[in-house]
Amino acid sequence: MKALNFKLIAVFIFLVLLSVFLVNYQDVTKSSIKATLQWEHLNVTLWLSLVCCFFVHYLSVKNDKNYTGGLIYKDFGKFADSAFAIITYGLASTTSAAILKGVYIQQFFHEKIYFNHFDQIDIYSMLAVCIFLLGYSLYAAINALKNAIVLSNAETAVGI
Repeated sequence: MKALNFKLIAVFIFLVLLSVFLVNYQDVTKSSIKATLQWEHLNVTLWLSLVCCFFVHYLSVKNDKNYTGGLIYKDFGKFADSAFAIITYGLASTTSAAILKGVYIQQFFHEKIYFNHFDQIDIYSMLAVCIFLLGYSLYAAINALKNAIVLSNAETAVGI
């Protein structure tokens, strides 16, 4: 007999419920997204969140002799690798959030034209790329934090 994957079942149920919510509350959803993108503290919040995640990650690897790191680590070390990650993902997230705000307000609210002389395909391409960049930046930060705070089996303290 085959076993059920309860995590994927839960994800499926969550996505169905989220879809029902989004269909029934489109105006609320659109307004909430707009308010988030226009929030005056969005950039500071993104930067501080990324700094916190990658700083904790740096603290977790600074004395780790087995850490292999990213491209920057090989030439400049762990601190530079973490600093470069903060700067790269910080710039990617805040820039993509700013472009998303313009695209979203222009396309869904028609209040202001942020991108003159752009075809619809260009506008929606920017939307897709910026959603990916923002999402990937947040994913990288959360993944770095998770890797820092979740101990592997080899690192788990065992009482004797």
